Amino acid sequence: MLNNILRNVLIVTTMLTLSAFASAQTTYTTIGNITFGSDGSTAQTIGGTTFINKSDGTVAIAQKIGNTTLINSSGITSTINKIGNTGFVNSSSGTTGTINKIGDITFINSNTGLTTTVQKIGNSLFTNSN
Repeated sequence: MLNNILRNVLIVTTMLTLSAFASAQTTYTTIGNITFGSDGSTAQTIGGTTFINKSDGTVAIAQKIGNTTLINSSGITSTINKIGNTGFVNSSSGTTGTINKIGDITFINSNTGLTTTVQKIGNSLFTNSN
């Protein structure tokens, strides 16, 4: 569950913080019940709520209720609703996007033109954005 929620938070955080021309790669590794990001971020789920300490010092909180993930990050509220195989992202900042998983790779497309891929290999998540 932590990986699914963390993946959703990564998607929204990436969409909100990177411009259409930015490029970034981050690796996330889970050890025990804590996920560590190569950017210095950490995530842990306690009682159905995931707390993410982001590399910039801010905190994001995520909860999954049914097919909807609710995320609050730096005063911006986002939802991810899954319908069939597609996740639809809506943010209070006006950013929207879609999420599709094909095989082992998750593809995220934002209305800002940003494309992100997420791939899990073993206990690590690899992300690339451009």
